[in-house]
Amino acid sequence: MPVLINAPAADGPDVSTGARPLVSIVLPVFNEAKTLLELMRRLDEVTRTLASRYDFEFVVVDDGSTDETGGVTGKLGIADPRVSLVSLRRNYGQTAALQVGFDHARGDIVISMDADLQHFPEDIPQFLAKIEDGYDVVCGWRAERQEGIIRRWPSAAANWLVRKLTGLTVHDVGTTFRAYRGDVVRQLQLLGEQHRFIPVLAKNIGARITELPIRNVERPVGTSNYGIGRTFNVLLDIAFLVFYVKYLDRPIRVFGRLALASLAAAGLIMGTLGFISLAYGVPVVRDRSGWFLLALVLFVSGVQFLLFGLVSEVVVRLYFFPGQAKPYLVRTEVSRVQGGAPSDARR
Repeated sequence: MPVLINAPAADGPDVSTGARPLVSIVLPVFNEAKTLLELMRRLDEVTRTLASRYDFEFVVVDDGSTDETGGVTGKLGIADPRVSLVSLRRNYGQTAALQVGFDHARGDIVISMDADLQHFPEDIPQFLAKIEDGYDVVCGWRAERQEGIIRRWPSAAANWLVRKLTGLTVHDVGTTFRAYRGDVVRQLQLLGEQHRFIPVLAKNIGARITELPIRNVERPVGTSNYGIGRTFNVLLDIAFLVFYVKYLDRPIRVFGRLALASLAAAGLIMGTLGFISLAYGVPVVRDRSGWFLLALVLFVSGVQFLLFGLVSEVVVRLYFFPGQAKPYLVRTEVSRVQGGAPSDARR
């Protein structure tokens, strides 16, 4: 199989000189042997036009591919020393592959993109220009998506929900095509399928975020790994995301409100049943047993929510301040400073 990417000339950019900012292009790949050569050829053309201003490296993360992706990437690495390959033992998913790429990226600027040719390498100069304008994260925005309605509508609904619940103004949180400052991307810790919510996580650590319209086409080769079934997973991820962003350091706020709401509803029902029993002499436990049982369930749920909130508060303090607790308290401490004079330090 011919290698379509050319190694930089001897007088080309040297990533070890540090004379120019290093840009790391992270490519998570899974069974992309048919598109990887074409993608790297186009990346080579684009990066050569920017060689006077930036140095580049390509971090390819093979997420347990079962086709010839590993062999193709190996040939690319031989042809171009800017290419490095990280092969995972099995398929861990896009989030894990991105995290691996971020961990291995050495650049002052990090750009992530898919390897299925739906993202245009020719848009990279626009991302770099936005970073130069002072932004920490630049998100690609598929303003005119070309995929079918089954993918467009659920994605639009999820993006709208994320904006409403988190205050993020970015229109498209689902695309992987983004640029980051290196110090920001190295603070991210991704789990599960959080790659689509990176802008929210970046906003949570104070990053300056903007977006950039990008070109988007149907996948030219192969089939998409995403389906309508992932929509439900996204909704669950959004619920966790809102809790993580807004209530991680104050879980009692959310569980306490649930507890108060449950206890208030239980109290209202029990109060109404008590009034009916006293005013009309109706045996409400027998005649209104459904309402009585509902009140009991709400009361027990409210107590559980409250206890869970209290336990969560303790766990959060252990998370943020590990090793702070001691099994004793000191009333006074007498020590001697230089010169032999006693010093009474109260604790």
